[in-house]
Amino acid sequence: MDSSGQEKKTAVPVPSEIAQNLKVADENAAFQYDESARNIVAQKSVLAYILKSALDEYAAYTVQEIAERFIEGEPELRKIAVHQDHPDRQDDPGMMSGDDKIEGKPTADKSQRDGTVYFDIRFIAVLPSDGSRIEILINCEIQNNDTPGYPIPKRGIYYTARMISSQRGTIFKDQEYGKIKKVVSIWLCEDTADARSDTINRYSFTEECLRGNFHEAKKDYDLMTVVVLRLGRKGEESEDNAIRLLSKMFSTNLSYEDKLDALKNEFKISVSREMSEEVQSMCNLSMGVLNKGISVGKMEQAKETAYELRDMGLPDEKIARAVKVSMDTLQEWFAEREALLVK
Repeated sequence: MDSSGQEKKTAVPVPSEIAQNLKVADENAAFQYDESARNIVAQKSVLAYILKSALDEYAAYTVQEIAERFIEGEPELRKIAVHQDHPDRQDDPGMMSGDDKIEGKPTADKSQRDGTVYFDIRFIAVLPSDGSRIEILINCEIQNNDTPGYPIPKRGIYYTARMISSQRGTIFKDQEYGKIKKVVSIWLCEDTADARSDTINRYSFTEECLRGNFHEAKKDYDLMTVVVLRLGRKGEESEDNAIRLLSKMFSTNLSYEDKLDALKNEFKISVSREMSEEVQSMCNLSMGVLNKGISVGKMEQAKETAYELRDMGLPDEKIARAVKVSMDTLQEWFAEREALLVK
């Protein structure tokens, strides 16, 4: 109480500029890691391995054929907005933005702050099946873990639905539904439990004839496909080339030299200077980025917070979101804690 009898309000502490800068530095490191990862995956040679493993249409072709004959143009990285009410990026190297200004402290990518969500990688591929030129729109997403608090297939279905609906006005108009192009959303999950590691799951439309013997042409309903590749620790020894390639590139156990050697000698990929720099960047950043933004120094604090929230009865899914770790990591923390309590 103050002299007037009014209850004094406790001031809410404001984070110091140093704390804010550290937070932004963590965000920037995580963003730069993800950007390097996207730049590596967006190489046609890497995408060719993914297509060969993910889609039956390319299974009979070599990765070199897929890269050279069936992937068209240059992949678009984080340019197309996912949500209908969000604008696409309008990056024009010949224009200067009138909104840019010098900031007093480092800032993370604007889309991280304004809530805009972009497709990670978008590109066009040609279906080789019947000799005719049929294009498919393919979206490739890199997911830090496969238990982010929602089912990955559901998000993939939403992304394919958006890719279908966005064709109206460009690829087809009014009643021209026959022009709709097939869309595919491929999800690459880096951090996954061993039980789900080294797996590929595909979800697509199928026809079920309930009466009679009539069948539509598959090309007229097979328009949306979601594929989830789960990498993880077991992925580095996978018999599937795409899983093994991606697992090695995302590995925190392999050195820069080991990764370059795998690209050149194991997967026969010619490594450009730019690609080499991206691999180096990922290796450097992975040493300081844990769970994409949670530094080692903050991990113990995050664990304690998780323990307290569980003691309060909060569901594990909400705890994982609150402390920003995967469900697998959270379960490992709780298992460690229980083991210590038993002792």
